[in-house]
Amino acid sequence: MIEQQKRNYKNAGRLACVAALVLIFSVLQNTPKLFPSFFGAKAFLLIPAVVSVAIFEKDTGGIFFGLFAGALWDICASGSDYYAVFLVTVGFVCGSLLNNIMRPNILTNLLLTAVWTAIFCLGHWIVRYIISGIDSAAHALLTYYLPSFIWTVALSPLIFLVVSAVENAFTSDFSVHGELDRVN
Repeated sequence: MIEQQKRNYKNAGRLACVAALVLIFSVLQNTPKLFPSFFGAKAFLLIPAVVSVAIFEKDTGGIFFGLFAGALWDICASGSDYYAVFLVTVGFVCGSLLNNIMRPNILTNLLLTAVWTAIFCLGHWIVRYIISGIDSAAHALLTYYLPSFIWTVALSPLIFLVVSAVENAFTSDFSVHGELDRVN
């Protein structure tokens, strides 16, 4: 009974710390000039944050943290309300892939972040420039979206390591080996 309460407290603490990390990444991403830009392009920090959290929390946790991150992004973005839907999809798909097919490591994180950031950048560019018929679409793709993609993917291993450190700090006491030692 006491062990179960310890696990529940640790689980609540872990989830609170992960939520705080998502909030910090949201503030860094959405506050102008708080996080450095790369050739005038900004990093979309919430995409690798949701991918990293979904790697550890699997599909259900990915959905809820994707919803939280997307709601924060929607609140800060003017005229847009689809970030929550996008990040819920990212969290669910990445969590499901990690639950069934892939292994949680930095390469998986890099691959998933690159794919989802490319989907986001191309989708945003198509909606904003191509469908709207705004001139200089190619210029925007090369000078804003491509550097944003590169900057986001380059930062994803660092974000993964931060999320991994928080996750491991709370789950190290409850490893399979620890359970086997207690049984023997």
